[in-house]
Amino acid sequence: MAPRDTIRAGRWSISTLTVIVLVLAAGLIAGCYLWTRGIGSAKAPSIADRQHLPSDTNNSLETSDQRNDIAPVSPGSDSLAGTVVTPHARERWSQQRRGLDPEKAGWKSESFTENANTQLKTFGKLFAHPDQLSERQLDQVVTHDFSCAPLLPQKTQCVFEDHALRVVRGIIDSTALQTQPSGRHRGIAGLRETLAQLAGPLRDSSDTRYKFKLFNVEPSENSVTTRQYLSLSGRTEDAFIEQNATWLIRWKTDSADTLPRIDWIGVEQFEQAVTQNTSKPLFSDCTAAALGGTDSFQRQMNHGINYWVERIEAANDFYFFEHTGLAVGDANGDGLDDVYVCQQGGLPNCLYLQQPDGTVSDASVGSGVNLLDLSYSALFVDFNNDGHQDLVVSTRFYLVIFAGDGTGRFTPETRVKPGRGYSISAADYDLDGDLDIYSTIYYASRRDASSLPVPAPYHDANNGGRNFMIRNDGNWQFSDVTIPSGLNENNTRFSLAANWEDYDNDGDPDLYVANDFGRNNLYRNDDGKFTDVAAAAGVEDGAFGMSVSWADYNHDGFMDIYVANMFSAAGNRVTYQRHFRPDTAVTTKTRLQHTARGNTLFENQGDGTFRDVSTNAGVTMGRWGWASLFADINNDSWDDLVLANGYFTGSEPDDL
Repeated sequence: MAPRDTIRAGRWSISTLTVIVLVLAAGLIAGCYLWTRGIGSAKAPSIADRQHLPSDTNNSLETSDQRNDIAPVSPGSDSLAGTVVTPHARERWSQQRRGLDPEKAGWKSESFTENANTQLKTFGKLFAHPDQLSERQLDQVVTHDFSCAPLLPQKTQCVFEDHALRVVRGIIDSTALQTQPSGRHRGIAGLRETLAQLAGPLRDSSDTRYKFKLFNVEPSENSVTTRQYLSLSGRTEDAFIEQNATWLIRWKTDSADTLPRIDWIGVEQFEQAVTQNTSKPLFSDCTAAALGGTDSFQRQMNHGINYWVERIEAANDFYFFEHTGLAVGDANGDGLDDVYVCQQGGLPNCLYLQQPDGTVSDASVGSGVNLLDLSYSALFVDFNNDGHQDLVVSTRFYLVIFAGDGTGRFTPETRVKPGRGYSISAADYDLDGDLDIYSTIYYASRRDASSLPVPAPYHDANNGGRNFMIRNDGNWQFSDVTIPSGLNENNTRFSLAANWEDYDNDGDPDLYVANDFGRNNLYRNDDGKFTDVAAAAGVEDGAFGMSVSWADYNHDGFMDIYVANMFSAAGNRVTYQRHFRPDTAVTTKTRLQHTARGNTLFENQGDGTFRDVSTNAGVTMGRWGWASLFADINNDSWDDLVLANGYFTGSEPDDL
């Protein structure tokens, strides 16, 4: 499977006369998209609600009194200050704002989370600057009866150690934690004492960083208990240190007008990783060092999508809601891996040839593959068994196949419909000696590709595109065998990635497909005929499948599966509340809760079935996952996991 870039964004054309309305609408759309991805609590107005919205059908002329109601918004009154609005528009915007207020919408847990996060932000200052918070400031964050057990577990176990890294985990009795929620550290003095112990390894850190992620809210009669992840890291002269923990916090609130205060803290999980013999991270970003000497990197890729979307017309197929991928392979036969980078329409694809010193040279011009078309994905592979890497690129309209001559030059040989393949993978599925191509199609039609997906139903969508399989018949001839091979079964999902592996050890490659908005596919190959056995094998997953990787992680002789999904703190909070979809079947609720859990590790049982070992293995928290890869990073023969996740913050951090 070719690696995929996973940046998603959007584009709107904004005219001068409608700038206010469109900016607000864009903000609401973007907010709803992220909220939906996180199983947000806001819901659409009911029919009864809509009956109270201002009508758009009143075309009567305004009276002079009505015209006098059109006035500037007073400064400081709301976010529309400095603009001029009609009463009609003001009422509609007020309705929208009230609908997005979690407290008014009945989601007290979300309103509480906002207040708790405010307190945690203040609390977190103790990590980096423990002496900068006064007793009075701390008194606003913790109760007078505050207590906690040691935040740095007294008993730890080393779970990994080599020349570069040492990892320890806390030995914690979680049962005792629940039944005896007290602690020896009491009051503000006790809090300072245990925090000093926790942050002791970071005492001399020059750049201590922390982050709380609150993902569970459990209200009771007199208090509220929350679960949150804590990440704490920093660099000293001798080491780079990272701590990850799960905290239970019990909160108490004096009144509705005051922020909640921390009454007790318990530690459920704790892990600390420390580099050995170096204060530097184990990896560093070398993108600029490798690619920075090329003109295309400086003039094209270094700007980002926001820059180009304002300069390239949509007619060239340049969209916010789109992604482009890349391929890695030895294009010129010198034994070094090269990189082919796909770009959106209007910018040429680039071929970068690796040099012995680790830099690259831009060989795009003259390579024959600097396509100007919108290109979704690409893959280096030898289709004609001549020992040279060929190249297949999925553009908006076609899958274009190029023959490589082993020197970095390519010749177009054939093109196959459809294009729009979000990923391309290759395997000799029929064991005839040459490689065949499988391409995943996310959207059902080309016109959908410039907008956000509309899955139906949300957690089990079946209105996506149709993936396709083309057989290599030799001499650059390919045939569509999607239907006769059986790969058209369950083939209308929002597929993002596919990966081949012989999971049942019968000698032919099987196929796993990761799908957004619902269940995944595992196609078992029996002599070139495929059957979707995902349900029977226990690997449907049913989340936001972004990528899939295979490895025998436990060395038992059978290949296991790791799927990157999306962890959502808001989704975990909301879907476990009692009033979340009270009329929904329990099985459906469980599936919706699962969509927010995060990544999944399936352990092959050797009998055609798999077991979900994600929680025990500690691999669910991949944050907002995009891609995952098994790789033996430290060459100890055990496969590690590398995850790509998150977003880059734009120049305006409050744009979403």
